[in-house]
This record gives sequence, structure tokens and C-alpha cells, in this order.
Amino acid sequence: MDPDSTDEMVDHLVDFFDRIAPVYDTWAGGQHGRVAARLVDLATPSKNEHVLDVGTGTGLVAHLVAPRVSPGLVIGIDLSDNMLSIARSRRAKNVQFLGMAAEHLVFRPATFDLVTMGETLAYLADPTEALAEANRVLRTGGRLAVSCLRRSLSTRAQELFFQGLAPLARRHYLSLPRYTSERSRFGEPDQLPQVLAAAGFEVARLTELVTGGRASDARDWTELMAGAGPLPYTLIRALGPRYRNELEAEVEAAMASLGDPDDAFRYHHSYVLAVATKR
Repeated sequence: MDPDSTDEMVDHLVDFFDRIAPVYDTWAGGQHGRVAARLVDLATPSKNEHVLDVGTGTGLVAHLVAPRVSPGLVIGIDLSDNMLSIARSRRAKNVQFLGMAAEHLVFRPATFDLVTMGETLAYLADPTEALAEANRVLRTGGRLAVSCLRRSLSTRAQELFFQGLAPLARRHYLSLPRYTSERSRFGEPDQLPQVLAAAGFEVARLTELVTGGRASDARDWTELMAGAGPLPYTLIRALGPRYRNELEAEVEAAMASLGDPDDAFRYHHSYVLAVATKR
């Protein structure tokens, strides 16, 4: 990916997270909070440890880790000012939040006992460089805890919806940054250990978490899908009332085409979570 397209992608992602920040914690019935809690439990933070939370967002992981490591320090980093503002509003004595890129950490080598990346890896400008930086700032034997969305377990309804995003963008003359298909596989249980091994980590624990539910109608569905990522968010929010109504009519028809009413408006959000040690 060339530098210009990388910058465009980062700007697009930061804009998405800035906009979604106020509803991030409550989206899909608090899904992000459930994933954060499971990741923290898997990482087993302990008293006096120093922790770096990469892509901290609203601080879900950081604030769960803080009481477990106290008086150890937790530092959360992110590029979204709105996310960081929410994170800082929940005051804790041993947590700091900084605007910083995962690929350019200012910390000295072997500073941290634990680095966490909750739902972050696939959204980074350069995941390979970010993992190299995480390795550098971890002490030998330190732990990296990662959660990634497993896209292959999406429901038929989700697959049908996301297949229609590219034609929708073309129909409305919307130009969107391109994301590599490699990122979409980070959350596969046969792929994530390979990605971490290439960065100098050895996976010690690997598990999955599946959440899900069902939207009540097409409006509820499109609102839910708008929060699923920067591409659907940009497309759905760009539509005026008329075209939004047309989209929702198409969604209703697509759901009816699934045949089984139980499949309509059903969604799964599946995650692979891993804890790896620095070799």
C-alpha cells in the first residue's frame, strides 16, 4: 500500500471512530464491553504490572485492567480524539491516555509486562510494524493479548448485506479507501497464530467468543450495520432520506429471499482471542 493510500485509510478510520465514539460502548447491546472483559480475563493482568493498551478507544480494556495491576500503570493509546475524551472522562489513578500511533511508540524497549490490542489489529495502518513495536516495548516473556473479529462466521443475512455494499457505493458515486483482504483473515483461528509468530510471539492461549442477536426490522438492521465498520457507516450515513428508504426496502427484500424467517435480520459477531508471549 502506497503512503498516500495509507494516509487516506487512516484518516477514514479515525473519522469513523470519532463519529461512533458516543455510542461505541452501547453498540449491539454492549458487545465491545463483553469482548474487552473476556480479553482481560484471558490476559490475567496482575498486581504491579505495567500495561500498554493499543487502540484503547473509550478505554474499555484499560479501565478493566487498571484495578488488577494497581499500583502498576496502564497507558492507553489511540488516534481518535473523541474516543480518548470518553476514556479520560472515567478517571482512574493509575491510567493515562495518550494520542499515539501504534506503529511509532515513544517508549523504551522492555517497558511493559503486557500489551493489549482489543479489536484493533485489523484497523491499524501497518499491523506488521505495530506488532514489531509491541514486541520491542515488551520485556522478554511479556504477554501480548489480542482480539480480532472472525468474519467467516457471519450469518447469511450479514453476508448478503455486505455483498451489496460495493454496488451501493458505485450507485451513489461514493469513493472509499480500499482495505486489503488479508486483514479480514486476522480473526481466523488458523491465521492469527501465524501472524503473531511472524512477529516474534508464541501463542499460549487461543479461544473464541461469539455474540449475536436479531434486529427487529430493516431500520434497526441498517442502524446496527452502520456501527459494524467504516465502510458501511460511510455508505449508510451518506444516504439522504429517500435513498435510505430505498436501501431499507432492498434490505427487506433481501431478508425475505433467505427463505427461512429465522435467518432474517440475524447477526453473529465472532471473535478469536489470543495471548502470546514474547520469545
